[in-house]
Amino acid sequence: MGYVLGIDLGTTFTAAAVMRDGRAEVVPLGNHAATIPTMVFLREDDTVLIGDAAERRGVNEPSRLAREFKRRLGDTAPIMLDRTPFSADRLLGLMLRQILADVSERQGGAPDLVAITHPANWGEYKIDLLRQAVEAAGIRQAVYISEPVAAALQYAAGERVEPGETVAVYDLGGGTF
Repeated sequence: MGYVLGIDLGTTFTAAAVMRDGRAEVVPLGNHAATIPTMVFLREDDTVLIGDAAERRGVNEPSRLAREFKRRLGDTAPIMLDRTPFSADRLLGLMLRQILADVSERQGGAPDLVAITHPANWGEYKIDLLRQAVEAAGIRQAVYISEPVAAALQYAAGERVEPGETVAVYDLGGGTF
């Protein structure tokens, strides 16, 4: 039986979880932590590192490190890594591709579906750019959920919420609030 992969690609940190047989569990990324820094490092051979590895390499070569690029989605000015221009959606795609590869290897195969979160204030233009990044990452089946809705759904999955009851979500992320 397959699984669903959920990815919360945040401005400063990224997390992932797997849902299989009705149970969700956080998938450790990077150094076995629940989150990794949302960072991409361009190596001299044009391959990329993400997360903790990118952060470590970026200490000595900061011109090759991209961070907080999610904020730049839709910005026409390129993000320069060394002397190579990147769009924010391309960097998001590189991050997603590596996360998908890592999780697929650990889970013994690709997910049936990937759920990707996005800020609640993103309009169709930015969500379309996110879709392009998801497709560039090789993800064929994806659903898009706003970050506060995803948080409320996670809460409701573990707590009884009566019909008509109010649930408030405060998004205290690195790029929101």
